[in-house]
Amino acid sequence: MRDTGTASVEAIERAIQILDAFSVDRPELGVAEITRALGLKRSTVHRALATMEAGGLLRQLSSSQKYTLGSKIFKLAHVAQSQFSLPTVALAPMRELRDRFNETVALHVLEGRSRMVIQQVESTHDLRRIYHEMGKTLPLYAGSPGKVILALLSPEEIRKVIEETGLQPLTEQTTVDSVKLMQELEAIRRQGFATSIGERSEGISSISCAIKNREGHVVAAINISGPAERFTRAKALECLPALRSATLSISRELGYGGPDF
Repeated sequence: MRDTGTASVEAIERAIQILDAFSVDRPELGVAEITRALGLKRSTVHRALATMEAGGLLRQLSSSQKYTLGSKIFKLAHVAQSQFSLPTVALAPMRELRDRFNETVALHVLEGRSRMVIQQVESTHDLRRIYHEMGKTLPLYAGSPGKVILALLSPEEIRKVIEETGLQPLTEQTTVDSVKLMQELEAIRRQGFATSIGERSEGISSISCAIKNREGHVVAAINISGPAERFTRAKALECLPALRSATLSISRELGYGGPDF
């Protein structure tokens, strides 16, 4: 005689198998289809389906008598989705980058024709980069986070950004020539990252990589930044493998299924 613990585990395993049988291509399944797919006895599948329907995990359609996912699944999916919001997913990798390189790490999201810093993990250095503009819109054409986002937008979107912002000089290092900016963006697309020194804020060096969503569209960037006298371009490039790995990992968590970038 099996103990109740073993029976309970097997029941959970069957429920997982049944849920896994559903897909976008097969949103409705009958008892016979589930039985064949799982290789279980019809009576076993019947009992599992009845229990799952009672718990709201499945719903039987009166028109076909087939089963589809129930309302409880959508509730659980909503809970899971809330845990995979960009700031939540990005926080741990951002902390790892800060702890490894001890420079400030920030999350910049695309906001219309601009970007916005919505999260930062500060360096522990006395002299460090601090984003005081949290929640404010910042230009895409100046600084590595904006440029790595801008580079991955469509040509039409890039043109609109340039036209609407006017490429105003923010420092002596800001690129205000549209032809030169387009050349820089092309280089960023090829190499998959952006660097900058003093383009938006005097004396600040930065390196950035993009984050993509399920559809493969750029939605954000993470940058590592610090005082240029300490965080030189050479130091920034030493961070690139870890930064690239972190942004790809975050993109995967958001559902991105494309090639590595």
